[in-house]
Amino acid sequence: MSQTKKITLSAMTVALGTVFMIIGAVIDVLDLSVCSIASMLVVFIYLEIGGYYPWLVWICTSLATALLYPGSIIWAEYLLVFGIYPLIKAYIERLPRWSWLIVKLVYINAVVWGLFLICEKLLGIPFFEDEGQILIIITYVLMNVAFVMFDLFITVMVRFYFAKLRPRISKLLK
Repeated sequence: MSQTKKITLSAMTVALGTVFMIIGAVIDVLDLSVCSIASMLVVFIYLEIGGYYPWLVWICTSLATALLYPGSIIWAEYLLVFGIYPLIKAYIERLPRWSWLIVKLVYINAVVWGLFLICEKLLGIPFFEDEGQILIIITYVLMNVAFVMFDLFITVMVRFYFAKLRPRISKLLK
């Protein structure tokens, strides 16, 4: 694939991801769903182009969303968790298979608890101010379950892409 096609495909992916993210920002209940769908665009670029292009798509989609719709925090969700995770997942899955789940859970827990601490200590936004310990534990468990489901979603979508979609669009990407 030529350099021009790589840049064009990446730019179109950033534009589509930004549109998805703005739709998720406007319709509040879709924010996490749209972030996970937009992260699949990073996966697509990683699979088709590789190199530094998926990293650029991740950063540019985050920045474009932040600039076009700064009133929402959806861009931060995408920047810090959803957009980068497919790239991190690709590197984690180069490790021995037995360590995948452990490393993934350590990664996501470090990121999420780091975000909680930053919000509470630096920004003064309390997450668990009046809640009891049981609610904190339930939130923690549900967060990990949701993350494992997101990880499985990426895996299933990559398999679907290779089995059904790639043969159809490979002619267009030459």
